[in-house]
Amino acid sequence: MPNAVEPRRLRVFSAGAVAPPLQEAVSKFVKKSGIECDVRVAKPSILLAEIEHSKQGDVISTGAEYVLDDAEDNGTIVKGSRRSLGFRRSAIIVPSDNPAGVESLDSLCEKGVRIGIATDGCLRGVWDDVASKAGLTDQIRRNITHHANSCGQLMGLINTKKVDAVFGWSAFQFIWPGTCQAVELPRDVQVFRSTVAAVVTYARDAKLAASLVEYLASSDASKDFTSFGWIRQ
Repeated sequence: MPNAVEPRRLRVFSAGAVAPPLQEAVSKFVKKSGIECDVRVAKPSILLAEIEHSKQGDVISTGAEYVLDDAEDNGTIVKGSRRSLGFRRSAIIVPSDNPAGVESLDSLCEKGVRIGIATDGCLRGVWDDVASKAGLTDQIRRNITHHANSCGQLMGLINTKKVDAVFGWSAFQFIWPGTCQAVELPRDVQVFRSTVAAVVTYARDAKLAASLVEYLASSDASKDFTSFGWIRQ
């Protein structure tokens, strides 16, 4: 008997903190197109290593363009295939009950306040950008007590009350509702970073993979991202 035709399927890789809206949008793409999608969620560094090791994958999405700058230089994604899916705005993230009473950047300079920062992933360097704009680098740095290598680990510091605040994205309050709240930063010190998707070099059907990237960047998918706090233009 002839072999059954394999259904068209896309392997999608997503960074953890951008996965909730992406999964919503991918579900709609599946219903509209009939194309099945398997979504793998993990740290970008893990995902990119998996792709390079297996030489498989169709689409990848991360929470900062610089992550895919490296991937493009390494030949892991198709040059020119990237699309921005929206932007996240930096904020001070505190536990839902905000026991330290953090209300501003000045609060982070007070003695005894414990701050967490990300040293990897989409938030890498954000604390430096914000503190430098505000002219508070030394005051904030001396209160940094914990480092995290991902958004999930950063939120773990909040959930276990190991820190009083972290530098994160305002969207966190929509992704982890009831766990945290965002303390807004002045507009002139905020940092914005693009959530991005691209076609993987090893895609079995690059045209099909590109159609998913285009859908994620479309107005149809906009509500899925804005409902989680992303900014779409």
